[in-house]
Amino acid sequence: MATIVDTKVLAELIAAALLGGIGVTAIFGLVIYGSTRFADLRREGKVVGAAFFAVVAGLALAAFAGGVVMALLIMTDK
Repeated sequence: MATIVDTKVLAELIAAALLGGIGVTAIFGLVIYGSTRFADLRREGKVVGAAFFAVVAGLALAAFAGGVVMALLIMTDK
């Protein structure tokens, strides 16, 4: 008998969407956190801490951009 819904593919789709949605949101939250901490520490004159959070924000922004590009490539591939 033919199956109407392929549950294995559906489960993989749900897991990937959940992981992607939560992951991209968390990474962008790290961009915001790093940026605000950078601004606060720079205003207080704490150069080392500000530089650290600038690097954190930059790396998180690069990861976020990479995730967006990867998602676009996946969507256009299928």
